[in-house]
Amino acid sequence: MINSLGNLFLYLPILFTFFFYLRSSKLNESQTILAARVIYICSLIPFLLLLIAFATSNFQTLNVLQNSYINDPFIFKVTSAWGSHEGSILLWVFLINLYGLTFSFFHKKNLLNKQLIFISQIFIIYILISSNPFIEVNMDGNTEGLGLNPILQNLLFVIHPPILFLGYLGLIIPFVISSFILTTKQHDEPLFQQMLIWSKISWFFLTVGIVLGSYWAYSELGWGGWWFWDPVENVSLIPWLLNTALVHSLQVSIKNNQLKLWSLNLALYGFIAAVFGTFLVRSNLIVSVHSFATDPLRGLFLIIIIGYLLITTIRMNLKSISLFNKDTFQFISKESFLLINNIFFICAALTVFIGTVYPLFSEMIFQTAVSVGAPYYNFTFNILLAPIIILMAFAPQIKWHNHHSQNQIKLLIIFLTGFVASLISYFIFYNLFFSISVFITAPLFMQSVVVLFAKFKKDFRFYAQWLAHLSIGIFIIAAVSTEQFDTEENLLFKKDSNNELPLNSGGYAYIENIQNIEKLNHVQILLDMKIVEENKTYSLSPSKNIYQPSGQITNEVSVVNNFFSQYYATISQIESDLVSINLVYKPFINLLWMSALMLILGIFGSIIRKI
Repeated sequence: MINSLGNLFLYLPILFTFFFYLRSSKLNESQTILAARVIYICSLIPFLLLLIAFATSNFQTLNVLQNSYINDPFIFKVTSAWGSHEGSILLWVFLINLYGLTFSFFHKKNLLNKQLIFISQIFIIYILISSNPFIEVNMDGNTEGLGLNPILQNLLFVIHPPILFLGYLGLIIPFVISSFILTTKQHDEPLFQQMLIWSKISWFFLTVGIVLGSYWAYSELGWGGWWFWDPVENVSLIPWLLNTALVHSLQVSIKNNQLKLWSLNLALYGFIAAVFGTFLVRSNLIVSVHSFATDPLRGLFLIIIIGYLLITTIRMNLKSISLFNKDTFQFISKESFLLINNIFFICAALTVFIGTVYPLFSEMIFQTAVSVGAPYYNFTFNILLAPIIILMAFAPQIKWHNHHSQNQIKLLIIFLTGFVASLISYFIFYNLFFSISVFITAPLFMQSVVVLFAKFKKDFRFYAQWLAHLSIGIFIIAAVSTEQFDTEENLLFKKDSNNELPLNSGGYAYIENIQNIEKLNHVQILLDMKIVEENKTYSLSPSKNIYQPSGQITNEVSVVNNFFSQYYATISQIESDLVSINLVYKPFINLLWMSALMLILGIFGSIIRKI
């Protein structure tokens, strides 16, 4: 029954869209909006039906059979709906139409809704051709299902994919508004205001999604890192960087009617980058813990969709090429600083893009397997990040149009103070990378303190921007600290022995207990250990889980906080008489997560002010 209904509501929106396009010229505005909303609502229903199928363990549905287990906790049964390629693409369609339905209450322009509906139906056709989750199979009543990938049985998986998709697909609204402006030549300020609001909404969800994904990798995969420059991490970072550039560029477009074409193109290519990320994850072209190993034919259909969006965008670029280079402003002005900021963000996005796709092209064209790893990204990306941080320190205080600074001595003092602070940090920690990070972020910290106590009117916008910018400086210091000063030890304990092993930090560790615990869908081998350091005792409980029905074994991380730092433990190996523990000390890792939360709050504050 669910499979029949699911297929029916996949075909109905396509049929309705055909008649909508056929008759839209004869409908008035209210009829057009009503028809558009009917299509949006019909397109929402298939995903809701898939959720019901997973929640009820309907193993007559092939997708449920392959990605769910009868004894999985209910929350993981439901969220298994986006644990597969088919389910995640259906979630993609659901969110496009959710955005479309919401947008229809703010904008009643026929052309905008037609484009949203058209893009949505392209993905529904893609689902019907290669990714239909409503394929029926005949199974007996004893079927228990094959189960969700154990790595995905984490509470963060419940919210991470939908939030990240909300970020990706929030870019569809700026995309259709930009297309509308370039097609109709209506450069009205309200359209740019709407583009800014929707860009910030997407920016918020992208930021939350990336942070949650990073924390999921840190807390679940057991390698102790928070960012691996994994291809799937990279393709989420590219639209984030472009959207960050768009948000700043739109301020210039709205404030003084410049950089409009620049903003429009950022909106177009930001959404294309989001779709490209989806293609890369689901094309079977990359190896990643996040990607879906699937039929390469599915990637072919996605590349056709990207091709259509790209050709449409290039066509609009060519039509508007005469408008390039018509912006004029003084070099020392807020506009120029935001433009330079944009250039560095775009170059950073291109750097990540090249590093991600170069191995693919090398293998396809030259038949040579190459790997682009962290050293490439850390060098190129950080070189581009440094001027962004420095510009961030001064741009908010620069005036629009033409800035006349009469206090060059203050600027010199700030840089000299940063230089002295970096020298002091080098002689204390003997780490060049940390001292460079101090030099780069010192102007941002000093300016943040100065403007906070400066006597001028401070509104909600000021505090949102101040918090977001300050968070980046804290993030840089925390990230460099945790990467440069972390320590790792492999501890080998004898079972049934209360032996204490010394730690490099001066303390010691010992195992208190090992126990097997029967859970609903897995067996947990839980190890209780203690770390004693400076008269303080820290408790850690890493485990290994053996999941049913696959028998797959996962390592579960245990962490314990020490102010801004953490001890991070995983079980490397368990034998009949020995237990091996990997123990990592991550200095300032909690400060890193705190800075990410500050950025999220800053972005959220800027959205609240606009709405």
